[in-house]
Amino acid sequence: MRAHAHTHIMPPSQKLKGTLSNCWVNPRPSKVYPVRPPSKEMSTATVTSTSTSTSTPTPSVSQDLEDLEPNPNKRRRVGSSYIWDHGTKVLRIDGSSGWQCIHCHHVVPLVSSTSNQRYHLRKIHKITDPDQNANDQQTTLDTHMLRPFRVDIARKLLVEYHVERRMPFLAIESPALRRLLEYFEPRSVKALTTANTLRADYVRYFEIAKSTIINILSRAMSNIHLTWDLWTSPNFKAMIAITAHWTNDSWNVQSILMAIREIEGDHDGENISQCVHAVVKEFEIVDRIGYFTGDNASNNDTALRCLNRRIRAEGGIGFDVGERRLRCFAHDMQIAVKGLLFGPKAKELETYEETADVSEEEKEEWIKVKWRAFGAIGKLHNIIKYIRISPKRRAGFKTLLQDLEKRSVKVPVMDNDTRWGSVATMVEYGLENRDGIDMYCCEQTALAADTLSDEDWTELQTVDSTVNVIDNTGYQDLGAIQTVDESRSVEE
Repeated sequence: MRAHAHTHIMPPSQKLKGTLSNCWVNPRPSKVYPVRPPSKEMSTATVTSTSTSTSTPTPSVSQDLEDLEPNPNKRRRVGSSYIWDHGTKVLRIDGSSGWQCIHCHHVVPLVSSTSNQRYHLRKIHKITDPDQNANDQQTTLDTHMLRPFRVDIARKLLVEYHVERRMPFLAIESPALRRLLEYFEPRSVKALTTANTLRADYVRYFEIAKSTIINILSRAMSNIHLTWDLWTSPNFKAMIAITAHWTNDSWNVQSILMAIREIEGDHDGENISQCVHAVVKEFEIVDRIGYFTGDNASNNDTALRCLNRRIRAEGGIGFDVGERRLRCFAHDMQIAVKGLLFGPKAKELETYEETADVSEEEKEEWIKVKWRAFGAIGKLHNIIKYIRISPKRRAGFKTLLQDLEKRSVKVPVMDNDTRWGSVATMVEYGLENRDGIDMYCCEQTALAADTLSDEDWTELQTVDSTVNVIDNTGYQDLGAIQTVDESRSVEE
């Protein structure tokens, strides 16, 4: 058979389909060949120029690169680019040199600079030059590539930052903030707005989040159960927080804070029901309400009766108040612990009947005597109340502890009628800082009658162990049970 010396022999390739659309779906890289130095045994006759179109690749050169295993342990020479740790030099089918990525076998033309290879490694494989530093002055394409900047995303991130740090709206107009953002990224100043625009972004962001929650609640597998709590804010506003609990389609218990609203007027049941009714309508769960959990306050009972009446008046299904009303277990446990420690009239300990002839000092001393009658806990209560009553006393006690233990300390923790576990926290704090409390009482003549003896500290240790057992049993977060037995009904 006669050899065709002037015929260019193409490497074998897969047969392509006839439509151009296949070129856009998983395009295969062109066949390329590794450039290998000729061996000493290779004659000069067999080594031909790659620019000659009549040359025939030798079997060693025509090896498919998919079978080529790069040597990861090969050390690159000093001064060479890091791209050679992730690619090899190859001979393209048109005779030009190329660089083939060892991760995806993509071939990039090899020219005088390495910008195309660096861009490929960074964009596709998230690989950057490990030796690059901030003073690199290389004027390559990748160092001047600017990623797209979206003003809407930047404004959303600014809203998140302001909400997280509870910053005022006017902070967005700070010249210092503008200079800072302009230094990092000049285009970012486009996201800076006025205080009024930032407020509108707040509202828009909130509405988007609320729509998401409504959508999630609409897919709940169970009814939507509610808990709420009331308190008075430091600026004397009556507030209520409403939380929803439900089971999602993965049979996991979910909870979310739906609303924090101000209650107009007193904390009575009518005002509470008006606020709760507005929230359940807003989140479209009026006909899917389950159980209600709250403390034993009578205004919660009234609130449920009023809420049921409001729902039925607007054509809703309503609910059985006696069946759906649940008591907060942790609150019941708090009442039991306070009754165990101080008796059924613990709330009267801080009250004194109005009498014109009694001074404030006499009232305070009378209250101290009543607390002192409860033994070690009452004395500790009087001591901590004395320390906390003024900034000067708090600072003096903290200074004493810092000098004693050479560490930062916290303000003494005081028991509270509504804070769960507060008695145990107060006793635990007292035991941890026994030496400091004893020294402080010795320095303050006003605390002479409340100074704790060794027997008192022993009593506090007994109280601490007893109350902690109750805490561990009763104050656990019932919401931590995150799964539901699918063999039982959703209501159960």
